[in-house]
Amino acid sequence: MSRISERYQRFVVLRDVGKEGLQRIRKSKVAVIGIGGLGSISATKLVTLGVDHLRIVDPDVVDATNLQRQFLYREKDIGQPKVHLAARRLQPLNPEVTIDSIEVQLTKDTVDDLVKDMDVIIDGLDRFAPRYILNDACCRYNVPYIFAGALGATGNLTTILPGRTACLECIYGGVDDAQQPTCHSIGVYPTLLGVVANIQVHEALRIVLGHSPRLAGHLLFVDLNSLRFDQFPIARHEDCVACKNCK
Repeated sequence: MSRISERYQRFVVLRDVGKEGLQRIRKSKVAVIGIGGLGSISATKLVTLGVDHLRIVDPDVVDATNLQRQFLYREKDIGQPKVHLAARRLQPLNPEVTIDSIEVQLTKDTVDDLVKDMDVIIDGLDRFAPRYILNDACCRYNVPYIFAGALGATGNLTTILPGRTACLECIYGGVDDAQQPTCHSIGVYPTLLGVVANIQVHEALRIVLGHSPRLAGHLLFVDLNSLRFDQFPIARHEDCVACKNCK
């Protein structure tokens, strides 16, 4: 057994993966936008899964407050760009994966180049303003977008399939970031981030494998304190501007 096949042996034997599924994964291109609490975990899982091309995007540098929950970074890294540090830590986990680290702010001017050639986008952002930009681009380029948010002990997720399911504007249109609580104000359990990020990656994996994502058309709420997982159906808005731009 070759080193490559041995690496994935426990994965290939899964009934809904197999050798064909592994080939799909090893040809896939996935982007993680935001390489903080959620994104650090998502990127690590994607590398170990063996995606062909992982794109990680973040404009920020490491801050001391990141260290308690963003395990790709160390105290000596404070003040250095996250994406380049993350790439250096991720690459040894699987040398077969191409990691594209992009230190850029997601804006209307930069988003197209970040999204258009990807198979799936995973949201690791912490504000709605850039999420709306990302959602709009995913609609225009017909790229699945896995949204997630996590604060305190609660998280919420959905998988957006442009033109088929409700998009972020349909679900959370008009959110003003200035009026929203943040990790800075109320904190977040690192354990919650692991739960939410792993669900995001599993949804991305199902898309790459050609299976229907479980959260397409549904919003999942996670409450870690009560250990409740509640799903609610969500519908598209006929007058949604973003959805009208879907290919």
